[in-house]
Amino acid sequence: MFIFIKSYLRIMSNEWMQLFFESKIPFYIYKLYKGDALIFKFYAKCKPLIIVFYGTVYIMKVFTNGESIFLAILTSNSIIDFGFNSCDSNYIYYKVVALENTYFIKFCWLDYINNFQYLSTVIKLLDLFRYTLHQYENSSYILSHKSTRYRVIQLLLFLCREFGILNNNYIIIPFELSQKTISYITGSNPITVNKIIRYLVNRLFIQYVVHKRILICYSSFFSYLQDNKVT
Repeated sequence: MFIFIKSYLRIMSNEWMQLFFESKIPFYIYKLYKGDALIFKFYAKCKPLIIVFYGTVYIMKVFTNGESIFLAILTSNSIIDFGFNSCDSNYIYYKVVALENTYFIKFCWLDYINNFQYLSTVIKLLDLFRYTLHQYENSSYILSHKSTRYRVIQLLLFLCREFGILNNNYIIIPFELSQKTISYITGSNPITVNKIIRYLVNRLFIQYVVHKRILICYSSFFSYLQDNKVT
């Protein structure tokens, strides 16, 4: 099934869109506004794959008891592939949350296999898997610290490295980042995150524009990381 929306197509004119049109692979197009989420559970008939071709999301694994685990932050040219285990399907689901306006292509793996014509298309898909694996690996460093403070700091470092915009002696993280989101990603209490943000602001390491939820990291922040051997 195809969904044609003119305003989307202007943004999505890239090689992946061309590939799907030419190969006649059935697909869906999704747009998530910042803060919106998609929920994914076990699919018995069709294993879905999702290409993030514009935007940034973070992924949570959520258990029926309400607990959740942060998995990764993914950006453009990533692929979302949940290797669902039917034995766990009654106990977990996955939540994909947009950090900024984000566009997806969703398709069925079986349809892709049945319709691809050239080896190059498979290679392109493998490139997405490799890039996504790299993003999962980088994201895993956020939770590698036992200290909540260092988890928050590692998250800020990751965001600066992957998305930051350099401006003289500081780096701007170019999308809204609420303290509640920071607490979800780091697996921390929002009150604790608030104290850590205040500590970093008071030390003049960062500036947090509360109403716009924009983070600015100063050069002193990176000197602090180097002195404390946080990389």
